[in-house]
Amino acid sequence: MTTEPIRVEFHLGPHPLLLGVLRGTVQFQAAQAGFESEPGVAIAKASEDVCRETLSRLSNADDGIDVILEAFSDRMEVSILHRGESVPAIGLDSFTCSSVLTPASGINGLELLSRMDSVKYCTENGQSRTTLVMLLKPQK
Repeated sequence: MTTEPIRVEFHLGPHPLLLGVLRGTVQFQAAQAGFESEPGVAIAKASEDVCRETLSRLSNADDGIDVILEAFSDRMEVSILHRGESVPAIGLDSFTCSSVLTPASGINGLELLSRMDSVKYCTENGQSRTTLVMLLKPQK
């Protein structure tokens, strides 16, 4: 892989029909970035799960989500962004409200953290962002 980061942006409408294409793209880019098969599959599956969960929580009036895929020399990041009512970024609710709120689809922040090296959340100006980070481990 070159030392220049690679950035790909997607916009997915409110229907989850293209999630398989997104998953395949993330997995392909992970392989191109030097990830072994298992971590590449893990970040692809996690990104699909977070996108599916996000889309399921959006109302029909919302115009979908944006997904930003970035591959760096030492890591890969997939950011899922959405606008809508002021709710925690997907997965965050299980950290902040676990005794009050049960996630509708079963995705939860602790499980997501166990699959990724890092999960970042932020909400700013009405837009929520969940970023999945997978570090590139040296091959043995």
